[in-house]
Amino acid sequence: MQTDNMKEVVAKGGHGARIEVPAGHYLEIVNLEGTQVCDFFAFNVANIRESLSPGHCRTTLFRVTLSVGDNLVSVLRRPMFEIVEDTCGQNDLMGAPCDPMRYLLDFGLQQHRSCRINLLEVMAPYAIPYEYLPDPINFFQNSPVVEAGKVRRGRSPSKAGDKIVLRALMDVIAAGSSCPQDQIDINGFNPTPIALRVHP
Repeated sequence: MQTDNMKEVVAKGGHGARIEVPAGHYLEIVNLEGTQVCDFFAFNVANIRESLSPGHCRTTLFRVTLSVGDNLVSVLRRPMFEIVEDTCGQNDLMGAPCDPMRYLLDFGLQQHRSCRINLLEVMAPYAIPYEYLPDPINFFQNSPVVEAGKVRRGRSPSKAGDKIVLRALMDVIAAGSSCPQDQIDINGFNPTPIALRVHP
């Protein structure tokens, strides 16, 4: 969907989508039906090798949680986004994207959709090798660090209409994967759509 003031793409449940976000514009990542994790990736338009980095975000913030006002940084430690709104408040900076090997090793499944393949598909025009695809920030994911440094895993608490709003600090290509994980209860066993909306 596109209007004079807004562009929107929708990643249907279990699939991915990408959209360009000019510097200074806002990106809304919207949980359309709730209980859905969005694996989120971003790349510098001027240098596709510069990607959003959850590891550098952890190092810069000195924590594994996100708050309004935080900057999300790239592999070059340059700010890519500022978080301006978060109506859910549950996000993850730790987890790698699900991938074909995860489904094969843990569930004995072949040809299952995954966030890594979703990213490969939506970024195909840029010919990024599979092994070089970056890790995501997992918006709406319920995986807090608890006692003894362990990570607890649970269903996303997101509700229909929950959103993360980011202000782009450089021209970026944003990619979102509506996580297709349906073998455990992080998405309520039912992947649902995620919208990416860009406006001034």
